[in-house]
Amino acid sequence: MPSLEIYKVIFIIEIIIAEFLLTIHLKKRSYYPLRLIFSWVVLIAVASIYPITVNNAVSNSLMFFVLFFISVPLLMFTYDTKFINVLFCALAGYTIQHFAYEITNIVFGILMQTRSPILGMYGDDDIPWGWNLETAFLILVWILCYFTCYVILFKIYGRKIKKNKEMKIKSVTMMFLLAAGLIADIVLNSVVVYSDMSFKAMLINQIATSICCLLILYGQFTLLLNEELAGEVTLLNKLLDEQSRQYKLSKENIDMINMKCHDMRYTIRKIGRSKKLDDSIVNEMEKSISIYDSIVKTGNEALDIVLTEKSLICQKQNISLTIVANGELLNFIDTNTIYSLFGNALDNAIEACMKIDDSEKRMISLKITQFGNMINITVQNSYADDVKFDENGMPLTTKNDGRFHGFGIKSIRYLTESYNGDLTILGEDSIFTLNIIIPLPNRN
Repeated sequence: MPSLEIYKVIFIIEIIIAEFLLTIHLKKRSYYPLRLIFSWVVLIAVASIYPITVNNAVSNSLMFFVLFFISVPLLMFTYDTKFINVLFCALAGYTIQHFAYEITNIVFGILMQTRSPILGMYGDDDIPWGWNLETAFLILVWILCYFTCYVILFKIYGRKIKKNKEMKIKSVTMMFLLAAGLIADIVLNSVVVYSDMSFKAMLINQIATSICCLLILYGQFTLLLNEELAGEVTLLNKLLDEQSRQYKLSKENIDMINMKCHDMRYTIRKIGRSKKLDDSIVNEMEKSISIYDSIVKTGNEALDIVLTEKSLICQKQNISLTIVANGELLNFIDTNTIYSLFGNALDNAIEACMKIDDSEKRMISLKITQFGNMINITVQNSYADDVKFDENGMPLTTKNDGRFHGFGIKSIRYLTESYNGDLTILGEDSIFTLNIIIPLPNRN
């Protein structure tokens, strides 16, 4: 049997494995195992019967492309996601396969100090290897090279495709440009295979082609990351706009409450002077009303608003709230930013405290201090559950609804970084600590 008849089947098996690794986290259709096996059988069958009429660089490149593109609709048949997502994974899989192919050829060339025997499988002759110990060794090296390349690249890139999470790829043009780069890379490789290049020239070409594959992979997944970050920024901006409206509403409500409290206190004192009510009753009524007054005075109006609002919630939920804050340090920060930053931080703290059954252990503390030309903001709260962190040092959400997964913390980080600040988070000994350092503006 001509070697190319065997290699085209090997090629499609390599593609199947690479695509499987990159699509494993996509949302699966019903009867997924049956669909997967059916797709694999179809691909191997098509590769087996694909006719080879002319053996040259163009026809062989076309054959590989046809076999690859047949895999795309079969992936759509297997996974319940958008076409652009499937195409993204398929292209990345083909790039990984081609990278592993080039690395294997490089290893074979270095070991044998001649053209890789894999390149001989493009010919019309029978398979160029004899069935002996040398063949067994070469096959073992082949498998190890592919296995190593697949595992390393999957750990670097495959994990970026989140389980059952819809990928957001909007720059279709850029993705097709990367695909064009891969196609050009593969066609060039095919031309080189059929050329009379020396061993050294062939080796240099294979190294360059491998680097191109890595650059294409990097471009693809950078595109994916940028699209995800752009989506997060858009959502964060919407949340910040909503919190800006909430801040204005909270300010109006507290101003109105303060006005009403002032009027009621005046009325109560007038009643007290008229001796128509007992002084103790008057004092008790005045004390009850005082909790609705603006009890927090830090020197920053926006901070006073949010702290007053959250302190009322803490009183209602039996949470001990301790505040040591010099709000004047924050006067250079936008009021909406202050409301959003401290609102999110305290909302997270309150939510964590509410999971503690013993109300005496519910504790939140806020400190805003200055050291040197830096502002140090520390929010600490007790918590009941273990805190788990992701690879970026951000706490993982415990909420069942993942639509706004971690956006409170992401919003805090986004706002902190917008003022060139730094955010660190620590959870130990049942105390969750959120620490923010922001440089003071240069007033010179």
